[in-house]
Amino acid sequence: MNVDFRIAGEGKTALEEQFAKEAEDKGLLNLKGYRTVGGMRASLYNAMTEEGVDNLLEFMQDFQTKHAN
Repeated sequence: MNVDFRIAGEGKTALEEQFAKEAEDKGLLNLKGYRTVGGMRASLYNAMTEEGVDNLLEFMQDFQTKHAN
């Protein structure tokens, strides 16, 4: 399953780029969305471990707290 999402709504591409870079720095790879649509995309297929999902969730919560308006 792919989970598509935006960071702070439409038009926040700079923040999405920052999200992707910080995620990659933490070992969370390939979160950029489709080239034509943008946004983010997390692929959570059967091979995704529960630990990997937990790591992604923790990163997303930390990023949200760090960048809250």
